[in-house]
Amino acid sequence: MRKDKKALLLGVIILLLVTGFLFNTLSLHANDFGQGDQFNSSITEKNFNLPATEQYIKPTYFIHDQLIKLVLLLIFTGIAFIILLSARYGYRKIILASSIAIFGFYLEGFLCPLIAMQNVFIKWQTGYLLFFLVIVISALLYGRVFCGYICPFGAIQELLHLKKLSKKISSSWNRYLTKAKYVLLGYLVLRVLITGQVIFQDYTPFKALFTWGGNPLSIGLTLTVVLLSIIIYRPFCRYLCPLGAFLAVFSRFSLFKVKVGSNCVNCGVCKNVCKTQAISGKSPKINYFECILCGDCIRECPKKTIAVKRINV
Repeated sequence: MRKDKKALLLGVIILLLVTGFLFNTLSLHANDFGQGDQFNSSITEKNFNLPATEQYIKPTYFIHDQLIKLVLLLIFTGIAFIILLSARYGYRKIILASSIAIFGFYLEGFLCPLIAMQNVFIKWQTGYLLFFLVIVISALLYGRVFCGYICPFGAIQELLHLKKLSKKISSSWNRYLTKAKYVLLGYLVLRVLITGQVIFQDYTPFKALFTWGGNPLSIGLTLTVVLLSIIIYRPFCRYLCPLGAFLAVFSRFSLFKVKVGSNCVNCGVCKNVCKTQAISGKSPKINYFECILCGDCIRECPKKTIAVKRINV
């Protein structure tokens, strides 16, 4: 218990330090913040009617819109940290539903993994970099916590998934399919660096789902993912999301990880309940590239030997 409290305190201190750094950076670079990743104008931007001079709009838009988004992202990240370190995974559904409502429909999917990543490489504006920095730091601390707790599209896929209808992909197929998102990530990065243009903007499921827009193809792709989510756990997150692939690389080096204790009896319960199929082997081995810290293995372990622990560095 004392170690858990120390870990929680460490996480809070790191979060506060990051928050202070971000706000200091924001105050210095407000004019370079740029616009958000939303596909249509945000609510605050639509209702903002002050004089439209170039020098005036940028800092005002920054203060009234982007700062709110950054604060919300930090709050959600902090709540996710607390859930992880207190092992109160029952609250996870609440934060997922809140993410859908706030980051999804109210803010119109501004955290789109396809578009956000490309904007970082193309524009190098303070706004894009800071949002991305928060997500990357969270991955270095706890792994794919953004995927498992904050991403609104991942949240929708999870809440639609029905346990009674759930089907697992075979281990061999799952190994191949999980590599697809890394291929897509590599293609996006290379294409963006070569052309300097955002691609797939009209085909992202974020646009079709959260802004009720898009073309017939994007709507069809979104419906396919949504329907597949009922029987296959988070298909887009596991097999197609380039941001998930990017964060997976950082999660391999995270400070806190899901660890199996020495009193494990190799019962296989954790492997069976892991919906991302991130646990394999008779003696359970966790694939940190695919683990989204849902906590199912921790809750179901009969020996209570699995927990989020700080690694020895």
